[in-house]
Amino acid sequence: MPGDEVIAERKLYLEEGLGTQLAVTIRLFRPFQPQGDYPRCRYELLRDGAVEGQEVTGLDDLDRIVTSLAVIGTTVAGLNESVFGGRLRWEGSPEGGRGLGLPTIEEHWPGYQDALEWSMKQQRPDQGQR
Repeated sequence: MPGDEVIAERKLYLEEGLGTQLAVTIRLFRPFQPQGDYPRCRYELLRDGAVEGQEVTGLDDLDRIVTSLAVIGTTVAGLNESVFGGRLRWEGSPEGGRGLGLPTIEEHWPGYQDALEWSMKQQRPDQGQR
């Protein structure tokens, strides 16, 4: 089936006392284009026996891969902060870090931070009606 070939995998480990334990496995699949639909690239995050995944669309294979990596990096950074208390590591970053060697959406799209700040300053419709 198209999009089922894993082209890259990364394992993230959790520091626990004197050792480490596998916490998350990231899988990136070969980009594909379904008949009559947008081209896409699929990824999966495996953790605690569960599989979370998503398909990302883009203009060409490279765009889909880069965008997938940015979405994965952002998701992993959030998991690392909220679920794992910043203790996730991988072979290339023994000290950890925000994206664990992956780009994040904030880094991938330069205008993202400006757009986020603008949206935070906007008054919600329900705030002025008290």
